[in-house]
Amino acid sequence: MSKKTLDGTAFAERFDQGLASYAQRNADSRGREYPEIPDPERLPFQRDRDRIIHTKAFRRLKGKMQVVPPSKGDHFRNRLSHTLEVVQIARDLARNLQLNEDLAEAIALAHDLGHPPFGHSGEETLDSKMKEHGSRFEHNAQSLRIVEVFESRYQDFPGLNLTYEVREGIQKHETFFDRPEEGRIIHWPHMEAQLVDVSDEIAYLSADLEDGLRGDFFSLEDLSSLDLVHEAITTLEPKERKDRSALIRRIIRHLLLQIVQDTQENIQRFHIQTLQDVQNCSHRIVAFEKDFFKKFRSLKQFLWDRYYLSPVVRTSAEKGQKIIVELFDYFLSHPDQLPDRFMQEENLHRRVCDYIAGMTDEFAEKMYFDTITSKK
Repeated sequence: MSKKTLDGTAFAERFDQGLASYAQRNADSRGREYPEIPDPERLPFQRDRDRIIHTKAFRRLKGKMQVVPPSKGDHFRNRLSHTLEVVQIARDLARNLQLNEDLAEAIALAHDLGHPPFGHSGEETLDSKMKEHGSRFEHNAQSLRIVEVFESRYQDFPGLNLTYEVREGIQKHETFFDRPEEGRIIHWPHMEAQLVDVSDEIAYLSADLEDGLRGDFFSLEDLSSLDLVHEAITTLEPKERKDRSALIRRIIRHLLLQIVQDTQENIQRFHIQTLQDVQNCSHRIVAFEKDFFKKFRSLKQFLWDRYYLSPVVRTSAEKGQKIIVELFDYFLSHPDQLPDRFMQEENLHRRVCDYIAGMTDEFAEKMYFDTITSKK
């Protein structure tokens, strides 16, 4: 039977047959805030994926640095390449765990839409400026704000009108949150959201290892002191042990195999059989086992000490922080310079924050030069 002959529910149910009992099923989606007619060609989370990919915010990710600015070399990751690596890992993990690949992909594509320019230092700086005015900035919340408010591509509703499940996944770091329409509080979102959270960590740690080695921030010998890296090296052929790419591949594979194994054990330990079991579980299900997580955390600490706090990265971060602080203060004093599309928000500090958060690194630097430096 052609899928074109199926109504939305039957089409979704057919694809749900291969999913685990605790996965988020397409047919069980809670839908969208503004009801839409089902697409006979695409499942609900596929539609969300397509809507996210076509946003301006998604395209701007290529102009936002991950850790090292583009001026240091063309081969370092940017926010877009990082996002694509998260998507790749999330889909593979979802397939292995019989979870909903389309849902995981959509969440992964949107997870960094709200990231401001200049990497994590940019996020910290915007948060600091917003704290001065009794508020906060956090990129997951900003990602949700983008898909609900700023990316308006349709006449029938504001934002992208994504499914509740994708929007819930964008808030993946939130726990114990309300579902007002159901009148209950859940501990954790669906496993697909948890999976993207872990995929994000695996993607950026493995990528930062490679970028750090490429940029001579540290050496293979430095890394070999870490348990997780040492274990990976010992599984390589002798001729591969000095091969950076071979090592990174092996580390990624090791992490993926471990998270699948640990997640499967958690499913059994916590007696997870349904989606509601996932939501009511008092523990995160997609998570590394405690002893392995210690090795994972040591790797994160190494990168923090040798890469994120290195003089090159710190100098770049300080430059970005200065730009954001001065732009923020400038637009507070000159609100008439803000684009019209930001005028719907009553709070001036939030309007300024929204505008700066959407900038690429290059645009922010140019704006800084045009509005501040050139007039000094």
